[in-house]
Amino acid sequence: MLDEKHLIERTQSGDLEAFTPLVGKYQDRLYRHIHRRVTDPEVAEDLTQETWLKAFRAIQSYRYESAFYSWLYRIAENVCIDHFRRQKYNTEPLHLIDENRITETDPCPSRDVERAELREHLQKALKALTPTRRRVFLLYYHHELPIKAIAVEIGRSEGTIKSHLRNARLQLQEFLIPYVENQHVPWLA
Repeated sequence: MLDEKHLIERTQSGDLEAFTPLVGKYQDRLYRHIHRRVTDPEVAEDLTQETWLKAFRAIQSYRYESAFYSWLYRIAENVCIDHFRRQKYNTEPLHLIDENRITETDPCPSRDVERAELREHLQKALKALTPTRRRVFLLYYHHELPIKAIAVEIGRSEGTIKSHLRNARLQLQEFLIPYVENQHVPWLA
């Protein structure tokens, strides 16, 4: 397969067919990201197509300052935000850890209850983070973006992103240790 940079350059030069392998490479990943944001599979499909259309129309503006997927991710985020605005949501939904990362094959029902409870506490703990820390944490762990891509996305230095990520981890640890140690958790009351 041709390298990504060459495909982008060809697309920018007017070769419409060169865009197809880029779609093939990122289609599933992009759809999964958008589906986590909107949850409805049909809406996610529509928004994925809208993202590709916007990316194709804006391909001339891609300047290789970030990875192509990071650029595409920013377009997808804007498409989702526009969707939420059209749906008259006041705030964007907080999408957390993918259920598949937590689910095990253990048939024990009590484990399912424990996981659901842990997810609930984790959601509350994440909501207690500052918006920037929460965003950095989710971009890194949930969306699996590298530090450099997050820095570009947020417009801060890599060192600042690392600091936000470290502080988010420490704050979450502080919030969750009492729960894990089966102690009273006053901030969850």
